[in-house]
Order: sequence, then C-alpha cells, then structure tokens
Amino acid sequence: MVVEDEFFQADDLASALGRAGARLVGPFATVEAALAALERGEHVDAAILDTNLRGAAVTPVIAALTRRDIPYALATGYDRDMLPADWREAPVFQKPFEISALLEAIAELCCHRRQAGRGKGATDGAGSPGRGTVSAPRFM
Repeated sequence: MVVEDEFFQADDLASALGRAGARLVGPFATVEAALAALERGEHVDAAILDTNLRGAAVTPVIAALTRRDIPYALATGYDRDMLPADWREAPVFQKPFEISALLEAIAELCCHRRQAGRGKGATDGAGSPGRGTVSAPRFM
C-alpha cells in the first residue's frame, strides 16, 4: 500500500514497487482513501506512508494498519526526531531518499510478517514483527 499525496513521489514509488514485482494497493493521496481501501478488505502485506497528507496526519491509517498487524515504513520530509515517538518504531526514510533502500525495508517487513504468520515468531530484535531498525537483504 502506498499512501502519498505528492503525485511524482507516489508515481515513483508505485513504479519502483511494480518493477520489483509487488502487487500495488494505491497510491492513495488522502487518509480517507487509504482507510476506505483497508475497510474494503484490500490485501496489504506492508505499507509506505507519507506522514502528512494535505495537512492531515496519517495517525488513523497507522492505527488501522497496527490493528491489522500490517507493518509500515514512513517516507517523510520531517526529521525522525520530529515524529511522534511511537511512529519512530517503524523504518523512517527522510525525503529525498534512495528508493532501493526503501524497497529493501519493505521486503524485510514482508519477510518478517510472513515468518510471524507461520508461527516462527520472527521479530526485528525489538520484539515486534516488522518494526525497528531494518537491516534488509537485497530486494528480490
């Protein structure tokens, strides 16, 4: 899932994810559109979120993803220290960033989620699947 209100950034993310073989949900430019997709039951393995969409914080989207145990990464213009403390548990990419690094983080989030779903109890070292500092393998 891509939640990003800047058209060119959303398009770049969508294109990179598509080239990497991902099935894309979105991009969504508003909190309401992202929440509607989740409520419709769209299958989402992981999400990439801008933290501010047209002046609205993505807090409701983060809450909905967390309730569904869907990991996410943040792509933002803000410094990590300016984000709410609980958001900093996720991988944070400050714009501009290397898309390849974000793709590696998303691959790692999905890998952790699949392993946790199989009952292997994989975590990121901080005790929760798909959260914390990511040391990701090459994206396949």
